Amino acid sequence: MVNYPEDSAILSFPDLPVELIREILDFAALSCRKTSLSLTLVSSTFRIWTVPILYSTVVLHTASDVKNFLHALSSPYPPNSRLVLPTPLAQNVKRLAIFALGPLQHIEKIISQCSNAQSLACGFSLASYASINLKLPTATVAVELPSQTQIIERHLLGMSCRDAIPFSLLSQDTTHLHAQISSLQVLLSLLQMHKQLPVLSHLALRIPSTLLATRHSASLFFKSLQEYNGNLSTILVLITDRSEEFLGEWEVAKSLSCGKVVIERASGSAVSQWENTRMVGKGSLWASANAEVEERRRKKAGELRL
Repeated sequence: MVNYPEDSAILSFPDLPVELIREILDFAALSCRKTSLSLTLVSSTFRIWTVPILYSTVVLHTASDVKNFLHALSSPYPPNSRLVLPTPLAQNVKRLAIFALGPLQHIEKIISQCSNAQSLACGFSLASYASINLKLPTATVAVELPSQTQIIERHLLGMSCRDAIPFSLLSQDTTHLHAQISSLQVLLSLLQMHKQLPVLSHLALRIPSTLLATRHSASLFFKSLQEYNGNLSTILVLITDRSEEFLGEWEVAKSLSCGKVVIERASGSAVSQWENTRMVGKGSLWASANAEVEERRRKKAGELRL
């Protein structure tokens, strides 16, 4: 143990530039949620730096979570308080997941306030949501083809699309769609999604192999899917059962299938997979599939040159 003289000053930080100190704090806050919570109590400056990181990803599992978070979005501080954030709390949310089933009116208020969220995961019933005339955020400007540079992800999991995919609720600027498919009817409805999602470039389907039947029927379906939705660049199919036969058949015939389709076995639940994906874009659900599709493209281009 080092013994400091009684009159010596022990500095909390060495004499470092403010920018470097903030880099250190940002790294600490990103590495550990408990640490980020502690940093918000150090000072008003640390709080302003840390809160955007703390609330960049919000996951609401229960009705209590929904009610508490909606309450948190209303600042309890007077306008001149040093604790008031430069931007509203909701505008710091980049990834929002609501796996609670309600209250639906509270859910709508949260989604509408968190308008900067690039990734929205829905686990509540969108059919019930639409039946009481609630809305999801929609594009406010005309969507231009072929695509936008900004990534807008929508993840329809659990109860959200059990009976149908509510394309009319989804914003037309959606670029990435992840859906948990439970019936052949819902699967076939994807052939019509180009009417509602004109700039969709990435599609991920969580699906049991029984709905695809065979590699041949799956290939025909994906071929039709791309004919209707020409802007798709990557289709990731996550098989949720343990069909070794289907996966083996697809692996053998991979060279005959469309280069944009990647079939893998789903790892864990849809909810846990979303929660483990902390980055939008390159670090997203589609990262490995994008890499495989690009590798196929390079390989094919090389073969054509030969």
